[in-house]
Amino acid sequence: MGFAIFFLITWLTAGIFIVIRKKVSIVENTFVFLVILIITINITWITTEELKLITRTNSAMNFTAYILNRSIIMPLVVLIQLNMLRSFKTTLEKTLTIVFTVMVMLILSLLSNFFKITQFIKWNYGFDLIYFGILLFIAYFSYRLIRKASKNVVEYS
Repeated sequence: MGFAIFFLITWLTAGIFIVIRKKVSIVENTFVFLVILIITINITWITTEELKLITRTNSAMNFTAYILNRSIIMPLVVLIQLNMLRSFKTTLEKTLTIVFTVMVMLILSLLSNFFKITQFIKWNYGFDLIYFGILLFIAYFSYRLIRKASKNVVEYS
């Protein structure tokens, strides 16, 4: 059941990302996606395999759901948040977007635990909250980095 839910969520996040109006260019979206993907893969590897803070399932279908969550859903949720953040003007709208994104990520973590895709051993939702906040912070500053680096590039028409 966990695989079906995460498969549906993967398609929903991909569909939402395709449909939303993007305020960030394709190059910037790709760069941020790859940065977030590298960070999430490394952090999940460290917390599950090296430090044994989280255990993951041995079931093939649930492991696929784990991979979908780690490699597609989380980076796409961050990209959706970044594009929405760029489209809002007021600080309240931006803050609510960040809070809503962190809540969505926490719900995904809760679903992962509920369907026994992952189990916390020496980890809790507070650590997840900090991790997701840092992930959004890194995404924003990697966007600013690529924006500044590509500012003076000559564009062909």
